[in-house]
Amino acid sequence: MASLPYEVFEHTADIGIHAYGNTLAELFLHAAQGMESLMVAPEQVQSVTIRKITVEGHDNVSLLIAWLNELIFLFDTDYLLLRDFVIESMSETHLSAQAFGEVYNTHRHDLSSGIKAVTWHEASVTLSDEGYKARIIFDI
Repeated sequence: MASLPYEVFEHTADIGIHAYGNTLAELFLHAAQGMESLMVAPEQVQSVTIRKITVEGHDNVSLLIAWLNELIFLFDTDYLLLRDFVIESMSETHLSAQAFGEVYNTHRHDLSSGIKAVTWHEASVTLSDEGYKARIIFDI
């Protein structure tokens, strides 16, 4: 696995991340952390609120997109900034997890960028001898 669990890259008017993990579950955790870090620095977020999340997909890529889009939905509807994640169960088409964070506070959180959605453009999940890697581009 690479030394960092995720890295940010620029993509025309959008932004993306490469996420890494030794397992598929670890990859999904790192992708969520990477995406959340685009909105606010993780050290600004306290894990005081918990949300149960269940998503479905038809393969690893669609499951990853569904997972990340659900996290975006939680920010859009409940203003939740998330920091920690626990995957309770996972298959190629199903994910159940808990997400921990807190409600956005204009006095404590420096919001960098809002993410509208995860795009399908160039989205991928691959497995190599070094582990899993995902490429994800966000519409901001």
